[in-house]
Amino acid sequence: MTDARRAPSLRPLHAALLAAVALLAVAAPAAARAADDRVIFRLTDPLGDDHGDGSLRYPRSNDLKRGDLDIASFSAREEKGGTFFEVTFARRIRRTEPRAIDEGATLLTDVARLGFYTFNVDVYVDTDRKPGSGNVQLLPGRLAELQPEYAWEKCIALTPRPWDAGDETKRILTRRQRMEELKARGGKEKLPRETAQEISAEVNRLVDEKVFFPTVVQVNGPTVRFFVPASFLGGPARPEWAYVVFVTGADILQKLDLASLLGIDKKAALPGPYLIPVAYGSWENKFGTDTIDELLPPIVDLVVPPGASQEKLLGSSDPETDTPVRLPGVVPADLPPAGAAGKAR
Repeated sequence: MTDARRAPSLRPLHAALLAAVALLAVAAPAAARAADDRVIFRLTDPLGDDHGDGSLRYPRSNDLKRGDLDIASFSAREEKGGTFFEVTFARRIRRTEPRAIDEGATLLTDVARLGFYTFNVDVYVDTDRKPGSGNVQLLPGRLAELQPEYAWEKCIALTPRPWDAGDETKRILTRRQRMEELKARGGKEKLPRETAQEISAEVNRLVDEKVFFPTVVQVNGPTVRFFVPASFLGGPARPEWAYVVFVTGADILQKLDLASLLGIDKKAALPGPYLIPVAYGSWENKFGTDTIDELLPPIVDLVVPPGASQEKLLGSSDPETDTPVRLPGVVPADLPPAGAAGKAR
């Protein structure tokens, strides 16, 4: 981290996103190590729970149907130079095709070049397992935090537009951090150029160090595989680490809310690039809900530890006290063998 004596203006960033930049009864996940000893772990998730806190309805768009974002399993496999993570859904993944998606005749295959376009997968990894160490804030727009005992050191953000999402994440955080610094100074003058540049440089460094946007991706039927190099995780994935894994809907042509982005609307949530939001009612291009809660996360399916309920976790925010949902991690090494999973009571 940057020395506070050199960059005092960066303190809000660590509070706002990362102290760096920085998923009714539910079947508990099971962990398995297959006969192929390169499989590090596999977590299973119950089917039919792609409804967030229980109230989420899919958009009325033809591009998303129930089951499309329903996680069946999450696994890690050691490969030369790193780890292939794998997510299998309940339904076959909708592949990109060369069709126009806007009035300018932009082709879907030109925008989403990795073979998929309807979802994002977030994986937050607690590598040191030390209480109080790491980051609890998630990437912009997730409207959730991690429970402190699962604070993360590394984030893997699978998205149809990784290059653009990485750049947009940096811009969102830089703009918000500059607004925070300006407010701290009374908001009467522009930030000194040197301070603005320092904030930008530090945000860029933190995102590059702590967040990885996979670009080596394979899509096969209901399964997506994505490669994470050992240089990012410090080696192959380990079953002793804690993982927070969830899926959100992807809006690949999203236009960000400038009022929220620039801090004009104080109640607006920090936007997330290419993330389908949640809104009260039924919508063509948003997840609908009958829950009136501005802190309801746009998380569609979440892998939860034994004894936990996805619905209770994702519905646990408190708008009156501005308290967001706090998510637990799953430690594969601590789980029962596959097939021995029970149900939350």
